[in-house]
Amino acid sequence: MPTIFPREEKAEALFDKIAKDPRACKRLMDAFYEGVACDEDSGVEEERVLVDKQVFTNALFTAYKNKDLSAFLMAVCGNSMFDLLRNAFLIPLRFNDKGKENPILLSDEDGNFIESDIHIPESKKHMFKKLIEKNRYLAYGFLEQHSFKEDMSIQTIQNESHLGILVVQEMPEEVHEKLSDAQIYSGLWDSMMKLEDLLYNAFFYCGDFKGKYCVGVFLPFTHFEHNLEKNIEVSNSILYECIQKMLND
Repeated sequence: MPTIFPREEKAEALFDKIAKDPRACKRLMDAFYEGVACDEDSGVEEERVLVDKQVFTNALFTAYKNKDLSAFLMAVCGNSMFDLLRNAFLIPLRFNDKGKENPILLSDEDGNFIESDIHIPESKKHMFKKLIEKNRYLAYGFLEQHSFKEDMSIQTIQNESHLGILVVQEMPEEVHEKLSDAQIYSGLWDSMMKLEDLLYNAFFYCGDFKGKYCVGVFLPFTHFEHNLEKNIEVSNSILYECIQKMLND
């Protein structure tokens, strides 16, 4: 039987890196427990994913029959396997994953604002105008998680939505063309851990961006509007180091 989501190829190296790093293990465990479903009749008022008893049972049995860990995790904590890794900031988000724009660009490459239903406070527009450069965009980024509906279809839930600055650098073709996503994630590991050490709550992106394979850092204003220019410099430095490391490996 097919699994809910396609299995990532050659993920062993990535999993090995995570398993050997106590900080990464804690982040992953925390992400799991934050999403663990509570019983619909328990009266717990925390913002957790509520799962119907029959949905849980069907998902459990389906996961067992299909050897599908993501199906089980979606029933238990409202996240697929790779949702957990992304939401724990252990692997990058894909630019525009599955055809859904993320991050949503609110400015073009020249710094001109793009019309959108997303409200941009004047203070944030002013902040961005002072920082306009070629590889910087005003953007709206978010995390996602997946869970089951009552009819066992999959729903995508958007969370951790922020307005902020996206910094992007292009990855050389010789790097990304020969590697699977999981291998790229593994190669980006050191850069991601450094990013979260220095700029915790920054989003790390990779994938196709405007027709080119890129890596990027998204800095939510909520966390980084103070010392924003310095935070952008740190982001650019990490992206540059990341690309050089991938070229040399």
